Amino acid sequence: MSSTINFAIIGCGRLGTNLSIRLKEAGHTPVGLSSRHLESIQNANEFINAQIIDTIPWNVTSSANVVFITTPDDSIETVCQQLIENNGFNSNAIVYHCSGSLSSSVLAAASAAGLNVGSFHPVQSFPVIYIEPNPFERIYVSVEGDPIAIELGKKIAIDLKASVVEVSTDGKKLYHAAAVVASNYLITLLEMAKQFNIHAGLSENEALAILKPLIQGTLNNIDKQGIPGALTGPISRGDIKTIRDHIQKIQQIIPDFLDLYQTLGRYTVPIAQAQKTISTDSASLLNKQLAKK
Repeated sequence: MSSTINFAIIGCGRLGTNLSIRLKEAGHTPVGLSSRHLESIQNANEFINAQIIDTIPWNVTSSANVVFITTPDDSIETVCQQLIENNGFNSNAIVYHCSGSLSSSVLAAASAAGLNVGSFHPVQSFPVIYIEPNPFERIYVSVEGDPIAIELGKKIAIDLKASVVEVSTDGKKLYHAAAVVASNYLITLLEMAKQFNIHAGLSENEALAILKPLIQGTLNNIDKQGIPGALTGPISRGDIKTIRDHIQKIQQIIPDFLDLYQTLGRYTVPIAQAQKTISTDSASLLNKQLAKK
């Protein structure tokens, strides 16, 4: 296969559209776009100007040597099967999906037909269909699947100005769970912190704003010192009284968050032990305070 690809995108949502835009910008040729709704295709194609657009996927994929299925996860297997049944792939096509959770095994219909398949997952959020600057630059893309698909996927990721990691097929579920924790559950943690500040008397704007430099500082410390070296705070110090005071006040004022606070604390104690800032006795006392009542 040449250094440039002719690609088709099936699924013109936020990821599919941003991927199309940056692939074209990198010198690759968009031969086709398809999605369930014509309006979605037309919106995407304003940025891309693909050769063919159609709501029927197999009408846009036959001349592509790389096909990206960027539909919701629940549709990937069905779309792949439909493309096989309708002779939608050329004989040399490489087929990717972009799910974080699913492995390339969901493309079994294409694999059974002799095609190389893989997963190509950008570790990035795509809140709108056009993000500026390039949302792939300096992020990581994971690749997984057949060796040929992995090799090309790495080259495509580099063309997008991303870094690349290879994930095992069996590892995709935990890999995705890690991304969910780091992104989605971070929002949950910040909502908890914001609510604590609001109940402490801060305005809604202040409640989150004062935490942002702390968050950035923590990320910087992780970069420099790693985990557990970046851990600070009462558990790192073995400050049992402060933890006890937190628990009592949360129970009194905003008890819905108590279980989460205690759970997070219990999982922080081993990090402090690895940091070697607390003794075994202090760890035991902290766990006793943090135990569910």
